[in-house]
Amino acid sequence: MSLTTQRDERIDLLRFIGLAMVILAHVYPPFIVAQLRNFDVPLMVLVSALSFSASVKQESYGQYVWARVKRLVFPVWLFLALYFAMQWALAFPVALPSLEKIARTFGLIDGIGYVWVIRIFLLVALIGPFVYRFHQRENSHLKYFGALALVYALFQAMVWWVLPHLSGALKVILVNTLFYVLPYGVVFAFGLRVPAMLKPELWRWFIAFGLVFIAMALWFFSQTEQFKPTQHFKYPPQHYYLAYALMVSLALWLAAASMLKLLYQVRLITFVMFAGSNSIWIYLWHIFFLQIFKIDWLTNYLLVFICSAAVTWLQVTLVNKYLVAPCQDPQKRRNIKALLTG
Repeated sequence: MSLTTQRDERIDLLRFIGLAMVILAHVYPPFIVAQLRNFDVPLMVLVSALSFSASVKQESYGQYVWARVKRLVFPVWLFLALYFAMQWALAFPVALPSLEKIARTFGLIDGIGYVWVIRIFLLVALIGPFVYRFHQRENSHLKYFGALALVYALFQAMVWWVLPHLSGALKVILVNTLFYVLPYGVVFAFGLRVPAMLKPELWRWFIAFGLVFIAMALWFFSQTEQFKPTQHFKYPPQHYYLAYALMVSLALWLAAASMLKLLYQVRLITFVMFAGSNSIWIYLWHIFFLQIFKIDWLTNYLLVFICSAAVTWLQVTLVNKYLVAPCQDPQKRRNIKALLTG
């Protein structure tokens, strides 16, 4: 596998949008806004596939996993340690939760919430190299997407006929691993093929996902005379939720070049690229600021996003100036940047 270092601005743009939509969910917007933005996690998984394809390098699986843990898990643990220490010492911004809740948060299960999505990204990252090899070996789109359809069908069958009968520790383990890595693994595998698809093929997929979403929305409406939110099919992610999310994600990918031109024109490109390339720390800081601001949802959203981005900018600037720049050891420099930036 070869190394590619050129950064695709479209990837950072989509990562920025995904980050913005995740944060928007946590300020509890009105129903219609909550539904429109409900494509965030699949978009981020799709982005991880696009990023994976653009930065593959020759390394052992152990080296790859260690790099992913340093990039995804260690920053979260560092932030949580500081966050809980502040709560223990000052009862700020909220009181310290129970030890069980703290442990579940560090375990990326649930706890205080918010960090479960890191578990999703880590699970997908763990299977990423194997999915990528299959992607490289199988040139036929028909066979490739057929295999993905079979995996998803197996997952859906398990949701219908296995999940209801699970209980205890086995249910906790499987629900938090297998029942997420399978559907999101399929999304990741689909994302690996996106850069190689021509626009007509991408539009066909957009239409296909749109038809699935509309058909299911109409069917649910015929049963209840109400629109069924896709959020109801997010835990674990199923076809109604995924069809909507992938429809929107493909639309954003198709429109990415035009959106970038507009961002350059209005001179917001620097902010968007910074946020897109430092999404994990903006996401972590938003957990803190969510506890600070308690106004209306839109004001909360703007304040949380702006403050989180500002603190992350200050953090990255100081880290690069006082820790990275003076360091002569390339490996230490990479470790510092992996932990404290990105």
